[in-house]
Amino acid sequence: MFGKVYNLFVWGLLYYLRFFAWVALYLNRPKKIIGITGSVGKSSARNAIDAILRDHFKTMVVKQGNSETGVPLGILGINPGNYTFFDWLRIIFTCPFKIDNLKGSEYLIVEMGIDSPLPPKNMDYLLTIIKPDIAVILNVYPVHTAQFDVLFKEKKLAGVSKSRMILEKIIEEKMKLITLVRPKFAVYNENLASHNLAGYESFGTSNRANIKFINYIVNLKESQFEFQMKEGLEKVNITIKNYLLPVGYNEIFAASILVARKLGLTNEKIKSSLEKNFLLPASRGSLFKGLKSTLIIDSSYNASREAVINFIDLTSDLSKQEKRPLVFVLGDMRELGDEAREEHMKIVERIIEKKPNRVILTGPLTKKYILPVLKKRFRKTVKVKWLKTSILAGEFLKRHLPYRGIILFKGSQNEIFLEEAVKKILKNKEDFKKLCRQNDFWLNKKRRFFLGGVTSG
Repeated sequence: MFGKVYNLFVWGLLYYLRFFAWVALYLNRPKKIIGITGSVGKSSARNAIDAILRDHFKTMVVKQGNSETGVPLGILGINPGNYTFFDWLRIIFTCPFKIDNLKGSEYLIVEMGIDSPLPPKNMDYLLTIIKPDIAVILNVYPVHTAQFDVLFKEKKLAGVSKSRMILEKIIEEKMKLITLVRPKFAVYNENLASHNLAGYESFGTSNRANIKFINYIVNLKESQFEFQMKEGLEKVNITIKNYLLPVGYNEIFAASILVARKLGLTNEKIKSSLEKNFLLPASRGSLFKGLKSTLIIDSSYNASREAVINFIDLTSDLSKQEKRPLVFVLGDMRELGDEAREEHMKIVERIIEKKPNRVILTGPLTKKYILPVLKKRFRKTVKVKWLKTSILAGEFLKRHLPYRGIILFKGSQNEIFLEEAVKKILKNKEDFKKLCRQNDFWLNKKRRFFLGGVTSG
């Protein structure tokens, strides 16, 4: 009985938020709405597109989230706070007074994330809130696959067949941003070219792509990306200073360039604005100084297979360039369901290939899938250690920190929280403010998880 009442309340709240988002869009619909989806890089693409457009147009960015609640709250410009009962009361009361939030905006930039094939966490539901004029589909990888397992419960499928079918379902769900809306303009990863996308523009590595990746260079000062346009064979060089960006950012910048060109900006204006304005959210590749002259690459915000591999490659390359010991601190990749073993084993292959000096693991999935293989493969040549929590992992690392080491932190947010391990080895303790999940909501959640306020250390 309680479950039914709760579900009625949740759906009533969602419809309430959606209604006022509709009103806001009806009263002050921007000239264009740009919707972004993909498995990896949505927030970075949102920031990149805004970085380019804001110098030339009046933009508004939905920063409150990419979900069934985050999208309408962003349209209304309402900060969800810490999602407490009183925050929700405030939100409910505030909605009618925020319907003019979009007034004066020319371009609205919205992330559209899906966690499930079922409403309200699917693309169908998000498209009942907002329909973009410009669609961006960055990529599709096996992320949130656990929620898609429900579609195959009645079918007896082998591992590879099931994984392939789940990935196809995820692709189908994300592609609805184009197939259901049929926007005026769309850009997409050329790997998705088989999905009836004629008339839209692609990015990738082949000569068929409208924008092609040419070159990538990274060092401790900057990340460089080079692209070539199919039309006119013009080249675009992007240099982002003070960020360590893996090669996967070529998708993000390529998509952003195509959108900006469609809106009439020249390559010179795109380059200038992107290089000047681009910022990343916390813990998506931040560089910090650590104890004992170490360098910390903090990508603890979240983890999926492709992102983990990209950052392993990046950190390994920098280790060789700078002649520094290489350390990986890795947590579980969560919400993978039956695909968890296969996805973690692909990470194992990359770790073995890079031959780090030390690997520190946390989370039950790394213990189950990664630890035994590395122990057997490396034996005594590489030091491998598993710890129950990120707090313990950080404390262990602090005691065994290699001088001048370069250390990668990468793991899912769901009960992993590797940013708490990062805190333990920061040279400047005030840098903790620059880590992800440091507001009251997350700190309280982590204190409960770690049983007793240990995150404050």
